[in-house]
Amino acid sequence: MSIAGYTKDTFGVRLNEVLSPSLPIRSPENLKGREHELDLVERALFATGRHVFVFGARGVGKSSLAATAAFQYQSSDAAPIFVSGATDETFRNIIANLVMQAVAKSRTESHKRRHSASLSLHGLKIGTETEVTQLDIASQIQTTGDAVELLKYVADTHSQKPIVVLDEFDAIRDAQERNKFAGLLKQLGDQGVNIKFIFTGVGSSVEELIGAHASAFRQLETRELPRLPWEARREIVENAAGAFGLSVDNNVNWRIAAVSDGFPHYVHLIAEKMLWEAFAEDVPTTELGTEHYQQGLRMAIESINVELKRPYEKAVIHRAMELEDVVWSTADGEDLFRPLSDMHQSYRVVVGKRQDRQLLNRAKYSDLVRKLKAPGYGSVLEQLENRPGWYCYKEKMLRGYVRMQAEVNGVELSGERPIPRQKMHIASNAKTGVRGPTIPRGVDQNRPIRDDSDAQEE
Repeated sequence: MSIAGYTKDTFGVRLNEVLSPSLPIRSPENLKGREHELDLVERALFATGRHVFVFGARGVGKSSLAATAAFQYQSSDAAPIFVSGATDETFRNIIANLVMQAVAKSRTESHKRRHSASLSLHGLKIGTETEVTQLDIASQIQTTGDAVELLKYVADTHSQKPIVVLDEFDAIRDAQERNKFAGLLKQLGDQGVNIKFIFTGVGSSVEELIGAHASAFRQLETRELPRLPWEARREIVENAAGAFGLSVDNNVNWRIAAVSDGFPHYVHLIAEKMLWEAFAEDVPTTELGTEHYQQGLRMAIESINVELKRPYEKAVIHRAMELEDVVWSTADGEDLFRPLSDMHQSYRVVVGKRQDRQLLNRAKYSDLVRKLKAPGYGSVLEQLENRPGWYCYKEKMLRGYVRMQAEVNGVELSGERPIPRQKMHIASNAKTGVRGPTIPRGVDQNRPIRDDSDAQEE
């Protein structure tokens, strides 16, 4: 293996410590580019009776910010409580889940306490000395007041500073079930219950939560999480490579920063695949370069969740070849919201980089873009209300996947100010398969950057 000092097992363990494409990050050391947001969340949690809602696009790092903030706030005598929304979850099931976690923790720590706390709710005794199930507890939660009594018990038995992370709040399908949490926060504040909540979800779920109770805004601080800044994207890759004594080719790192579209999941995933490629080489390596990037990008595309791939595949598979060019053009640029005129300019650039492609006229291009709104074409795009001719991705994270597909086929989507570019020689296999952070100043946007193979070709 080309990375000295590591077996496959020890390499995998260490890699999991420095990169986390599948699970939320839980330490500030690995939460790159979110220092400001983390500080603001921590400040909000110091306020009596205040809770936090972190919202933003899927894949932007909400769960990681919430988990890291929770571990920073939680007292050392316990770990934070993590619960998650789902389509079939209810208010009382979620409350019962977190109570069960507190009960389990209290049982293991009961020998350190002077007495064993308990609670009787509608005749059901809950405590460290009794055996109850989550179903038992859920069946006894008849009102918001019952939930408050249970959380008082959690606050008394769990730890000195208990905190709950309710992840993917928007996944709870029933609006009435979501709305119950607004009343809960109000009563927790009014009764001075010592427990904190961090919610994560999309922006619309914040409005639903606050709108359900007029005074909920007093108990809830909202923080929108934007896409990851450019330098943070690069820092993730540099730190991961540095953990194994490797450097990263500067041009390759710019490409990762660009193709990821500011979603931490993609940065972590591509870097992980690149490092595995470097580990598998027969000859020693000191730098992650173009070949590692090419192979890592392919592997990243193959491993991305099928639910994220499906809209893209519905849009391009079994379609005319030019439709793939159209889809790629919609993912160009840094702006999440783009007018049709800008996308058409990107389309002309995309076609110029492809072989044997006939340029569609503006009317035909516009017609295909409109089709991308339809379910039969994956519902890739949606049109902005009150802004005719403006579009955005219905699933913002899909933009990054589209950019990766274009890149793996040799079409580098850069944006309003192109970053340093590096020619990639990768076979085509795409068929099988609010404003964001701006490109940093000082980047040469005109001079293409060539690798050694380009120079040899000349």
